Amino acid sequence: MKLKSLTIENFRCFKKRTQIDFDSVTVFVGQNDVGKSAILESLDIFFNEKEAIVPLDADDVTVESGKKEVVFIAEFDEYPEELIIDTVAKTSLKSEFLLNKIGRLQIQKNFASGKLKEVSLVANHPSNKELKDLLSLKIEDLKARAKELGVDEKQYDARTAGSIRSAIRELLETKIKLVEQAIKIFGEKDTAITGEVKEIWKQLQDYLPLYQLFQSDRKNEEKDDEIQDPMKFAIKRALDELGMREKLDVIQDEIQKGVTETADKTIDKLKEMNPEIAKQLTPDFSKPSWEKAFQFTLKSDDQIPLDKRGSGVRRLILLNFFRAEAERKRGERKTPNVIYALEEPETSLHPDHQRKLIEAFLQLAAANNDQVILTTHSPGIAKLIPPDSLILLRKVKNIVELYRGSDDILREIAEVLGVLPDIQIDNVPGVRLAICVEGKNDIHFLENINEGIPDFNSLVNLKSNPHIIKIPMGGSTLQYWINNDYLGKLKLNQFHIYDSDKGSDSPHKYTKYVIVINAKGKGVVAYETQKREFENYFHQDLIKTKFGCDIKCDDWDCVDIPEEIAKYNLAASGSTKNWEDLKDEDKKERKRKIKNQLNETHSKEITKDMLVKLKAYEEVIEWFKKIAELAG
Repeated sequence: MKLKSLTIENFRCFKKRTQIDFDSVTVFVGQNDVGKSAILESLDIFFNEKEAIVPLDADDVTVESGKKEVVFIAEFDEYPEELIIDTVAKTSLKSEFLLNKIGRLQIQKNFASGKLKEVSLVANHPSNKELKDLLSLKIEDLKARAKELGVDEKQYDARTAGSIRSAIRELLETKIKLVEQAIKIFGEKDTAITGEVKEIWKQLQDYLPLYQLFQSDRKNEEKDDEIQDPMKFAIKRALDELGMREKLDVIQDEIQKGVTETADKTIDKLKEMNPEIAKQLTPDFSKPSWEKAFQFTLKSDDQIPLDKRGSGVRRLILLNFFRAEAERKRGERKTPNVIYALEEPETSLHPDHQRKLIEAFLQLAAANNDQVILTTHSPGIAKLIPPDSLILLRKVKNIVELYRGSDDILREIAEVLGVLPDIQIDNVPGVRLAICVEGKNDIHFLENINEGIPDFNSLVNLKSNPHIIKIPMGGSTLQYWINNDYLGKLKLNQFHIYDSDKGSDSPHKYTKYVIVINAKGKGVVAYETQKREFENYFHQDLIKTKFGCDIKCDDWDCVDIPEEIAKYNLAASGSTKNWEDLKDEDKKERKRKIKNQLNETHSKEITKDMLVKLKAYEEVIEWFKKIAELAG
């Protein structure tokens, strides 16, 4: 399941009911003490309750509200299509009317005095007297209800409660009145909750996302759970898988036997001197916990243990233990996804490690259906984040308000974090046009085909024209928006061209930017490539000549050219590894090198005839005509 929103009420600074929406990646920005940590800890309490890093206590209730309960309400989509009750009977949230008005699973948890008081499903549920309590009825009561309503026994399986409920609802289908209401499924002192609603809740708990919170103000010591738990698990698994427990039990029995004999003899001797004391004593042998008997640590080549390393190294290692532990727990449960929550991941980390960490989490969220939630004060991290994923928190009359999406909010986020544009123009009056692309490889590609094909060069010379600057905009991130906003202030003509990523896992990610840019009017133009990316404007013959790689595909416009070449190179190298065996970072690096070769060097050999054969010539010459027009 995927978390879509969390509503917080009466918890710390969240006095009024506040809904927070979540995407695959969600990043909270704001001044200190504005509520960022409270959001992360709210989720920890919702998902992990008593095991939360900072458990809920009575002091968390907002005093001014006058209320005694803290309320958390979470919405999910991508919930299981089918639930199995008692290992046999199948049902679904939709058929049981357990989804809210917009078709999401909505779970509400009420806490009082620091303890979970009640759990409900907020659902668009039948309010009819004959239907509203069906989930709480046992099978005999359901049969009686069906008989009372005149349901034909042939219409249901009398052995299955779900079948009887379905038959009753089908009979009254035209009379069903749906009202969004709370279906109570757990009460601290309520033992009257019966029927399959309890079983449905048991099933759902196995499908809830696994929430892992890593806080910034921790000591980063080896005894921390994030580093000890995976090691204890590894020791336990080794004891089980290697069959060592039986051998250790034999040793334990022999030690117990020897110690008991000594204890018995000691008591016998004591009887000779003081029988009364001897009567009070009996041998008691405590069995050892073998997991605790073995210790495991990490040391560097110079034998320095982890807890003696620098704070940045300790935090980096612990962050990755944190990820490993989440993966382990995921394997033990039915849940297919994890929510990684990191408070100020930049703490104690070198900027390079910050970048690698964020890139790893962004890839993880994109590839595995996992979610990432961050708080940050770092401009370096914010620059890597898509603007739609950023949420600004600020207090208005002592009430926490959340803002996202608009240009004004992005501008305020940039100011709060100190994010500066990458663009530096020494002689603004002499520049008339900014050519904006995603990265430096795109600049090399455009310059090389412009220089190598006379039709293009006769229109405009990209390398020598003093009125043109080329700017890598930094991808679909906050940095892209900052650069674009800065260009608007300079009042330059702009020519934007971005990959369509056609055929990839995230096609047309720049479409919304292209629409916004083109809406700015005269002097500002944006294009998406008709092919996947600039590498798809290389003809098959040129690829084969330079790499020996004869790429076979149904649609050249959509194929990932750098990946196909990298796969070919790996196979041609005689490596025993397959492409699928490589780590994502290795794949990315191999593709990066291919992209560099293609755009920096081999793009010089692209000809007009090659573009004509690829049906790309008319598209590309249109780019250069527009550039010439805007450059004046």
